[in-house]
Amino acid sequence: MQNEIESLRQELRRLRDHEEIRQLLYRYARGVDRADFDILRSVYAEGGTDRHGLFDGPGEDFAGVVVDGARKVWDWVGNHHITNILIELDDADSDRANAEVYFIAFHPHADNGSPEMGIISGRYLDHLARQDGRWGIARRVVISDWTRNHFGGPEWERTSERGGFVGGRRGHGDMSYEFFEHRD
Repeated sequence: MQNEIESLRQELRRLRDHEEIRQLLYRYARGVDRADFDILRSVYAEGGTDRHGLFDGPGEDFAGVVVDGARKVWDWVGNHHITNILIELDDADSDRANAEVYFIAFHPHADNGSPEMGIISGRYLDHLARQDGRWGIARRVVISDWTRNHFGGPEWERTSERGGFVGGRRGHGDMSYEFFEHRD
């Protein structure tokens, strides 16, 4: 009976670790889409690094790069979609894990001087570490599988703010901040 209870405890810990890592990945996507420095900074372990295209350095510095880049296209909102997630916990060290995370990102940018919407599909290869009971990205390398730039054509008005939908925003002007603050 004691072995069975211990086995269940280990399985519960494994499931909790997987869910905590998934939530971290979702927070990353939200942080990028809202251009929220604090959220982005929170997903990295102490000393965590990110190799994101030409950027290769501390995660906290990358969070600043994301927010600064968003200022150039503030009225254009992007979406990062986390799709397939493969998480492998390190059997030898319960505070370490690796994850391959597929993503599709609709990414506003001004690389050519005016706002455009690019799309990238790729994978995050993450080494993760639990420090002080919290999972974080220790090292991330971004793999670009394919990209396209700027989708022409008018917005689909019926599904926009003019069609009665609430529009997404960067920063704390997005309705989601108020939504999560007031859980009545």
